[in-house]
Amino acid sequence: MSWRGLLDGLDVRLGWREARARAAAELARPQPARAGWGVALGGAALGVLGLEALSGLVLAAHYRASPESAHASVAAIRDTVPLGWLWLSVHAWGTHALVALALLQAAKVFISGAHKRPRELTWVAGALVLFAVLGLAVTGHLLPWTNEAFWSTSVRLGHVESAPLAGPAAARLLRGGDDVGAATLSRFYILHVAVLPALLAALLALHLRLVRRLGLAPGVPADEEAARGHAACSEGGAAWLPQLALRAAAGAAVAVAALLTVAALHPPGPAAAAGGPTPAGLRPEWFFLALFQFLKLAPARVAGLPGESVAQLVPLLAVAAFALLPFLDRSPARRLSARKLSLAVVAACVFAWGALTVLGAVSDRELRLFGKTRAFDTYGRPR
Repeated sequence: MSWRGLLDGLDVRLGWREARARAAAELARPQPARAGWGVALGGAALGVLGLEALSGLVLAAHYRASPESAHASVAAIRDTVPLGWLWLSVHAWGTHALVALALLQAAKVFISGAHKRPRELTWVAGALVLFAVLGLAVTGHLLPWTNEAFWSTSVRLGHVESAPLAGPAAARLLRGGDDVGAATLSRFYILHVAVLPALLAALLALHLRLVRRLGLAPGVPADEEAARGHAACSEGGAAWLPQLALRAAAGAAVAVAALLTVAALHPPGPAAAAGGPTPAGLRPEWFFLALFQFLKLAPARVAGLPGESVAQLVPLLAVAAFALLPFLDRSPARRLSARKLSLAVVAACVFAWGALTVLGAVSDRELRLFGKTRAFDTYGRPR
């Protein structure tokens, strides 16, 4: 059978030529002129994600997921695997870069009003991608089986256990028992290398499919786009191929180069294995500091209920509001000048998140500021 006959047979069964033609037509459509270099931010996130996947594969080939071997296998990767120290550093710094880029992308989409109809599901899929990345950060943090990671995970699962309704069952399911141990490490490893990557890949594929199908949002109101059509609102703009794709590729190249540079200059050093006392000044990654500090502010009792359990409802509601933002912000306007109320609400939430993050970073610490050593209490207030 000739190659042409084979391709014809596959086309009859799979319809790949029709799918290719449809994809080519979508990629050739002009996008709004205001897209500019904004697509470079998404390209940067994809570039970092690809480097995270590659470094994760390298690390998984040498890692052993058991309390007896996990810490030693990470040390062996650092000390004996060619460029193992760099792969470890890339994977660690890549998590922070991914979360930061995802948050910047969400901010860009909100500011441009690109979350409004008909792109509600594009936003929801993107929000779920961010949540999957955060899940990967949490599960991956335990895998080196350091003393800091062990106690951080114990604290996190303690918060999960105190959550109302399904909290105790969820904490026990994640731990594999009453305490963090071998079962916890095994379950976090499976989540980190199999379950969450598969979920992330599916959500990212859905998100990119919706972006390609619906195109980038023009600067006109949503009802005007619906009346005139996306093509009419995008006249004079560049197409995905090759212009916007090249800009996204440039963003990916810059992000990968920056990540490799930071990872090479600031590799993580050795850390004590799990089994020691609770480390002093234990605190989570920067993207969880606000939640860490907020839960510390909870009173002991609220309306006769445990204060921490009640306080945990606030972050859950905030997460739900973030994911469902397009269904809460129903105005068709996309320009910021016509969205003053929604802008004020989001700005207040961002300010609160930033303030709690700063308070969480300085609480229970002594820092040298403006030439003086200042001590801060558990609420972040100077003593």
